[in-house]
Amino acid sequence: MTTKTTTQKPTKHKNKDSVENNPAAIERKIIYVFQGGGALGTFQVGGVEALHEHGYRADMVVGISIGGINAAILAGNPPEKRLDMLKKFWNKVTVGIPLPNLPFAGMSKIHNYFGAQYALHMGQPGFYKPKVISPLLLHKATPDQLSFYDTTPLRETLNEVIDFEYLNQGHVRLCVGATDLASGEFVFFDSSKQQIKVEHIMATGALPPSFPPIEIDGRFYVDGGVYANTPLSKVIEEFADTEHEIENVLCFMFDLFSASGPLPHSMDGMCERVKDIQYSSHSKRSNQIYATAQNLSHAIRFLGSKLSPEVREDPEVQEILKLGHAHRLDLVHVVYRSVTGTELNSKDYNFSAEAAHTHYQQGYDITKKVIETQQHEWEKVQDSDSFSLYTMDSDKDDPKVIKI
Repeated sequence: MTTKTTTQKPTKHKNKDSVENNPAAIERKIIYVFQGGGALGTFQVGGVEALHEHGYRADMVVGISIGGINAAILAGNPPEKRLDMLKKFWNKVTVGIPLPNLPFAGMSKIHNYFGAQYALHMGQPGFYKPKVISPLLLHKATPDQLSFYDTTPLRETLNEVIDFEYLNQGHVRLCVGATDLASGEFVFFDSSKQQIKVEHIMATGALPPSFPPIEIDGRFYVDGGVYANTPLSKVIEEFADTEHEIENVLCFMFDLFSASGPLPHSMDGMCERVKDIQYSSHSKRSNQIYATAQNLSHAIRFLGSKLSPEVREDPEVQEILKLGHAHRLDLVHVVYRSVTGTELNSKDYNFSAEAAHTHYQQGYDITKKVIETQQHEWEKVQDSDSFSLYTMDSDKDDPKVIKI
């Protein structure tokens, strides 16, 4: 994967206007949220490179599946090594396909078809390999035996690109989502609450029936995308649980599937469209949930201001009033969308090096465009309990902002 060079001096992620007008203004917390999406994950790598160039380095990273792996590599390396380790991982798990990847005359689709077929039949170096014995032939097997591929190579690769000692020192908080196979519950492995090991990172991407469940402390876990493929809920939960630490957040959310898209004109296109809908973030729903929570916070804060000092000192009342703390969230939503006539339903398991670079370049270009056109908006002084969504128009490919 080609490394970009830039002469731009990174900026700091403080709200500049707030600092000038109020020396006590706090520094904004930067959070990256990475959706799952297999081979499309290099889109997030390109986005991270654009963010780093503009000085937006994460304090916290949240991810699911391949997004969890990308997040762990970021959190598990010092700043100067993060992009290099991300690219090292992707260079290791992708392979070159000796067919042109040209966006015309159907050449991209042919290239991408063979890339996906290679992944199905040969596996991916440094990631997974086909099992000799089909799991369909097993009887009374344990959950970790029930998969078509062996992910032992991934364990070795993760240990190579992630410094787990550094990760667990808390330089960047890491949260990766997984699904408890027995209970069906969605769980987050959180570096601020537990020691993160390679098993936790493998669990977030253990998508059945391709990859085996991962056993941790006697329980089996599978890909977090089985339950929910976008971990924005973790960010919203933090607002409810924390009074001050996470009160002023700039969140960059990278989705690898788009909820909106053109009508399909082929059966493969139909399958691709349905997959996009199934695994997309449904961000409107999350936005509505957050807006509702903000309204309740307003109400609690207003009613609390009307209480007498004696009532406010009641311990039970104080616990309720904590829910009325104001928060500010600016959500920059960067979404990957397939270029018309180039992708197939198999795009999330087409690990060709050429496709990976294309996705990376799109992530870089789109993220850079959003930053350069909208950065001035989220750097403004705003109400402490505001919510703004910055994204790209799905039809015009132009940045837009929605404020709630």
